[in-house]
Amino acid sequence: MGAPLEDWFMAQYHTRRSRRVDMAVPIRVYGIDYRGVDFTEDASTLNVNRHGAKIRMSHQLLPDSEIRLFSQSTGHESIFRVVGKLRSSEPLFSYWGVENLHPEKNIWGVDLPETRHGEQLKVLVTLQCPNCAVHESLRADATLMAALLEKGGIQRTCSSCHTSGVWKLLPFNSA
Repeated sequence: MGAPLEDWFMAQYHTRRSRRVDMAVPIRVYGIDYRGVDFTEDASTLNVNRHGAKIRMSHQLLPDSEIRLFSQSTGHESIFRVVGKLRSSEPLFSYWGVENLHPEKNIWGVDLPETRHGEQLKVLVTLQCPNCAVHESLRADATLMAALLEKGGIQRTCSSCHTSGVWKLLPFNSA
């Protein structure tokens, strides 16, 4: 049986304000742990949306405390509220639901669309040609996003310079 908080999150799927996207974004977390000790930890997201994220880290947090998340992929940061601890099968790590207190700050580097019931999830990303620096936007599903984040880019042929190379993911606001 699932953890009560995670079960509640799942039950809220249809009332969610923006869609969750499975993305392992490297983050740096700044905060105060459950013992009252300041910490900085390099961690990762498991999924993100415009209004929050599920993060994986070793420090134990307190619900309703505030933490600062810095996206190492985009260089953007925002203040988040710790919603609560989520179920984890990893003994050395905890999963936490966090809410972005400034959702207008999209620190993830992808366009996170509002929720529409029954629609397949794809996010708008902007890639840059390594040869001529032209930008192209496309809709990426979870598989493409995982490849972009894992490998730092994808192999494509440019329609402008007609050369092939590894196109890099650009931060959302730099497109």
